[in-house]
Amino acid sequence: MTQEQVAKLLNRTLTSSEVTNFDMYLNIAIERLEQLVCFSLCDNGGSRTYDTRHNYRSLYVDPFTAITSVTVDDVVTTEYTLKQNNNYNGSWYNIIEFDDKMHGDKVVVDAVWGFDCIPYDIQMLIAKLFGYILIEQTADNQVKSKKIEDFSVTYKDSTTYDEFINANQATINKYSQCNVGRIDSGRVHHVRTIY
Repeated sequence: MTQEQVAKLLNRTLTSSEVTNFDMYLNIAIERLEQLVCFSLCDNGGSRTYDTRHNYRSLYVDPFTAITSVTVDDVVTTEYTLKQNNNYNGSWYNIIEFDDKMHGDKVVVDAVWGFDCIPYDIQMLIAKLFGYILIEQTADNQVKSKKIEDFSVTYKDSTTYDEFINANQATINKYSQCNVGRIDSGRVHHVRTIY
């Protein structure tokens, strides 16, 4: 993302501090987003290893645009379908659905990682995280009002990081891989409440 894109998404001009430290602030914003969604936005190239979900057909992986090979316990397989959040026709993918249930231990995926074009809602989230850095730096000295007699100072309300996450939870949940598909096996028991 460029300075112009971030400024447009924030709907304001960047401060001199943001311009001077643009690359550092952008990297901080991307790192924070990666922690929130539990995958890397960057294409580091090469293969990535995932634990299988025994007796499941679907494997949740980091977003990718093209796949080179899939290996299950050192055996290359081509018996799978690619999906984007259960959609077969995406421009990027994050699910490999195997034809048969998985029984191995490790799956190695060699792919072109990341997005062709970062989705707009992720771009907006990166921009907001970028802008939030300035809020964090200036939160202590934002005076809303002063009163001289009987001395009183009121500070501006500033958003905490937890409030920021709550306000953007829908977008985070849309892409998050943090808790998706981590249950290996289990059974749902219905509990009936008697009044």
